[in-house]
Amino acid sequence: MRVLTLLLALAVTGCDRRPTTLGFWFDEVSFESSVMGGRLTPADLQVIERVARSELDAAFHGLNVILSNDRQARYRVEVVQDVSDNRLSRKGSVAGESRAVPWLGGLGAVNFSYFAAGAVVYAPPHATRDEIIAGIGRGLGRGAVHEFAHQLVRGVEVHAGGDRGSYEYYAASRVEQYYGPMHWGVAGPKLKEQYGRRSADGSQARALE
Repeated sequence: MRVLTLLLALAVTGCDRRPTTLGFWFDEVSFESSVMGGRLTPADLQVIERVARSELDAAFHGLNVILSNDRQARYRVEVVQDVSDNRLSRKGSVAGESRAVPWLGGLGAVNFSYFAAGAVVYAPPHATRDEIIAGIGRGLGRGAVHEFAHQLVRGVEVHAGGDRGSYEYYAASRVEQYYGPMHWGVAGPKLKEQYGRRSADGSQARALE
């Protein structure tokens, strides 16, 4: 009887794995564009952060992860003013970068200037200022999702897919990064396997719908 009780307790514990915390926050950033009538205001930045976080919520919905602003989280991505390309063969800025050690954690950053400019460049004709501001938020949020994928997913080449409408696409220089829907591609099944919740009967819960 004691053995049966212990097995049941272990089964319940296995179904209720501790969630993985994803830390995401904004550094002090700014952007100015004549297309948008000048400099982004504090209110604009609040909207951008809210939209970015909603993109992360949507991307990881159904998984056993918690999105927070914890700067000490095992996996984390920071929004910074600029991300420099440190490769010797290239100079300039990149959309984002990540470093990770399997199972131990990761640290990444996304480039606010890059995504703010991109939302302006790829904006639909006659887009309003509010629509471009939302585009900045989507671009940053989706960029952060991409960096988290590099940190979280094991056994899959994140850039392997050629789907421009997916989080895994290798380049942020596309309209899909900022406007319209986005979905998981090659990394989606692996995320389900690694971070999907399990039901009481041990079956995989539905995720990433």
